[in-house]
Amino acid sequence: MTESDTAAPDGSSDEQLVRNGLHALVADVEPSATALPRVLAGRRRRSGVRTVLGVTGAVAATTAALLLTLVFVVDRSPPTVPTGTAPDSYVTQLADGTLVSVMLETGEVHHEFGRPGTEVAALARGEEHVYAATADGGVSRVGPDGTVRRMRGVVPGDEVTAIDAADGRLAVASGNRVSLVSGNTTRRITLPTDLVVRDLALDRSGRLALVVRDRASSEPPALRVIPAGGDSAARLDTFEVGCGPLRTAWTSTGLAVLRPDECAVTEAIRITTIDPTTGSRIGGGVHFRLDHPIGATEDVRVSTDAADRMLVSTTTGNMWLVDGTGVDSVTGRCASHRGCAPIPSVM
Repeated sequence: MTESDTAAPDGSSDEQLVRNGLHALVADVEPSATALPRVLAGRRRRSGVRTVLGVTGAVAATTAALLLTLVFVVDRSPPTVPTGTAPDSYVTQLADGTLVSVMLETGEVHHEFGRPGTEVAALARGEEHVYAATADGGVSRVGPDGTVRRMRGVVPGDEVTAIDAADGRLAVASGNRVSLVSGNTTRRITLPTDLVVRDLALDRSGRLALVVRDRASSEPPALRVIPAGGDSAARLDTFEVGCGPLRTAWTSTGLAVLRPDECAVTEAIRITTIDPTTGSRIGGGVHFRLDHPIGATEDVRVSTDAADRMLVSTTTGNMWLVDGTGVDSVTGRCASHRGCAPIPSVM
């Protein structure tokens, strides 16, 4: 009788050996009863790490974005303007002796500096301070808080004939000598003894323009230019002759020169811009009439602002603003009629 095909195989047969081997392979492949919980726990741990890293990365990215915004976004807050100074204003002295800055458009006093305590002969306007050349031959610096400091050793004994300030420097003319003050240092420039400096203009680079006259000659004044850091004043031959310059001031393009339009009619004046190197004309010139004839250089003053506008002021308190080819009388004559000292104002 033949044995059935479904009978259990003999444990020692080849078939049984193959079956045992297959079961062993399946046991290695199939998960155990604890395999799924282990996989889920590991996934949760990895997800937690990724979540923490993701949150940390997001916070870091946000912080970096804020820092970049703070660094690169333009500050739109208005620039800080030093006390006492303002655009569209000029400096003058009231009748009671107080130095003030006055708004061009309204004539209202913008800031009161203080009183030098002595008669003032000429004014210069710095970035924060006002400089006053006093009648006794000295120079006082008046701060925005009203502090008055007498500047020692600036003028070597003679009366001040001209004064100007720019970019923290102060230039003072006294006879044939010019003192250039910067910080605690004073540099002196001496011209020939037969010359006298009637006016000077100091630009931000340190260049000086001088209106110089011969003491013993009837020749009209002449222009001289001293380069920044230089000691010699080179004569500047201009295209115009005749009456010669009275006053000068630096602009962004050259030198603004004020002179009588006709020598016999000194209330008619002309302002022309010239090249400080060649003396050639840059601007066509503007001419108009003042309210009274000019008796001396001290009767009139020309000053400029950052927009190259020119303020022509006189000892009467009347002023004219020259903007390009336009000439306008300044509103609010003499600080809203509070009364001013007979000193030309400066812009």
